[in-house]
Amino acid sequence: MSAAAQLFGLDLPNNWKVIAPVPRSAAGTGGHFSHSYIVEKSEATNNGGLVKTRGFLKAFDFSDAFEPGVDTIQELQNLTNAYEHEREVLEHCAGRRLANVVLAIDHGHVQVPGMNIIEGRVFYLIFEMADGDVRIQMDKSTACDSVWCMHALRQICLGLWQVHREMIAHQDTKPSNVLAYGGSTFKIADFGCSSRKGITSPRDKLNIAGDRTYSPPELLYGYTDPDFVARRIGCDLYMFGNLAAFLFSGTNVTASLKRHLDPQHHHRNWNGTYEEVLPYVSAAFSRVISDLNSVIEADVAKDVIPLIQELCHPDIRRRGHPRGIGRRDQYSLERYVSRLDRIVRELEVRTRIQRNQR
Repeated sequence: MSAAAQLFGLDLPNNWKVIAPVPRSAAGTGGHFSHSYIVEKSEATNNGGLVKTRGFLKAFDFSDAFEPGVDTIQELQNLTNAYEHEREVLEHCAGRRLANVVLAIDHGHVQVPGMNIIEGRVFYLIFEMADGDVRIQMDKSTACDSVWCMHALRQICLGLWQVHREMIAHQDTKPSNVLAYGGSTFKIADFGCSSRKGITSPRDKLNIAGDRTYSPPELLYGYTDPDFVARRIGCDLYMFGNLAAFLFSGTNVTASLKRHLDPQHHHRNWNGTYEEVLPYVSAAFSRVISDLNSVIEADVAKDVIPLIQELCHPDIRRRGHPRGIGRRDQYSLERYVSRLDRIVRELEVRTRIQRNQR
């Protein structure tokens, strides 16, 4: 058992105590290089009482460095770099006061008793406790209607726009990485797959930095634009559009694209260039949009479908807001923040009117 899997019951610096493990969800994705726990600490108040604070701990699993045949020193360096990268990105976001990002409230390392000083050292990040990710909230609450989903989409758009202005690409925006707080606040979590322009990141050499299940098609076919913004932030736009499809229909655009492709045009079978297969991928995308039109509620489809079409376009040269195509700000989400502000207001008004007419 790895050291990261043995933190339950341990005392951490700054008065934190590990009080419970968080089991991996069978429906979840990712998280294979870390273990999760609930932590708690008690602090004295001014009137002599105690207040308890709970947090979510992400423990980095370094056990791969000790597998047979692995260059342990090099792998430990790689894993440490991954931890340092995520910590530094979160510290940068905290310094810029990015309100729609899940920020770390503490970090450090702990030594697991009974293990040697190298194998037993575990690095961790602690975050504010959330109510759960959007999948859990949608499963548990009957209040997850169109207004709820649109609010979530608008706040995640704002969060991505905030990090993009810092030249940070998240690269793993998916339902499990969108956390809900208080039922009405939504933030982007997990920057382990992120990249920063001008700063070397651990996953820069990977064609697909995040979860392949939600990856844009050009990356699945091996096409990598040399420009950071087109490749990395363009990936975020696709994943954000994919999130919109999930929120309003439960659909994963990437999976739907694969279902609509002839097997010979599937990325695992295709031996040509992405430019050559793009017409077939685009045709499959049109069928995905047709499917979405048939399942998304009519009162929001007129707003949601164009957004998905623009953000998830298989041709990265045509991805983004129509007014930005071919411009320097093509992959900016600023126009979408404004658009979603308007859509949310209009949807709230329509919903109130419909309720009053019942």
